[in-house]
Amino acid sequence: MSLVRIVTDSSNGIPPEFIEKYGIEVVPIQVQFGADSYKEGRDLSLAEFYRRLDEPVLPTTSQPSPGDFVESYKGLVGKCDEIISIHLTSKGSGTCQSARLASQMIEGVRITIVDTLTARMGTGLIVMAAAEAAQRGCGREEIMRIIQRGMDTTSVFVALPTLKYLRRSGRVPQVQAWVAGLLAINPILGVRDGMVEAVERVRTFRGCVRRVVELAAEGCRGKASRMVVMHTNALDDARALLEQARQAVQFDEVYFSEMGGSMAVHGGPGMLVIVVTQV
Repeated sequence: MSLVRIVTDSSNGIPPEFIEKYGIEVVPIQVQFGADSYKEGRDLSLAEFYRRLDEPVLPTTSQPSPGDFVESYKGLVGKCDEIISIHLTSKGSGTCQSARLASQMIEGVRITIVDTLTARMGTGLIVMAAAEAAQRGCGREEIMRIIQRGMDTTSVFVALPTLKYLRRSGRVPQVQAWVAGLLAINPILGVRDGMVEAVERVRTFRGCVRRVVELAAEGCRGKASRMVVMHTNALDDARALLEQARQAVQFDEVYFSEMGGSMAVHGGPGMLVIVVTQV
């Protein structure tokens, strides 16, 4: 039986206690404010991030470098037989490419790079299921089957109170963002075929929140192994979303947490996310 270790990046928001319990190796995303660069979850607190978010200098994010991955992979050589490195969609980030380049520089352990074609806790829930399987002693092939099931059954929906931060980050066309803001339309984002895109538009944010719950329930047919509700500096709204979701979805486990800076850069404060999966 081979020993498998799981590696991921910090974009997915896995709870710290879960990371520690299952020995997940996390490579941090970079968050930049002008010339200042920070490693997510290590160098910059969320309070400081939000304090600086509306500065004239626009914050940006960048994937970990191949060197960051080399450092993490080398640290696992001799401690396992296999590494499965699981990351957010390659259609929206260069993280998978950095991981692939790094894997070619490592000897002494087999490394498999997984492009989940989803994002945030969509990837996070897949990582969590893989880490649990690895700790149970499952081999690479069984873990890869679990990962594929996660990719097939995980749904992610995002409610945005404003398009301001998406517009600033360049993630939507300027004209589209301006018109949507003028008409007071709140977009619901989802992940389709590895791309984050608007799946619906709702007139009010309250209606937007109600609709993401409905979409999540439809995505899992009302029953999920795990459900996650996350927010960016919007605790009360997230609690309200969670209560609505409890009425619409039967689940075995639920997680509730705040997202890090790499996601808040693009959505800003007030963003709400719901994720459901069958793994």
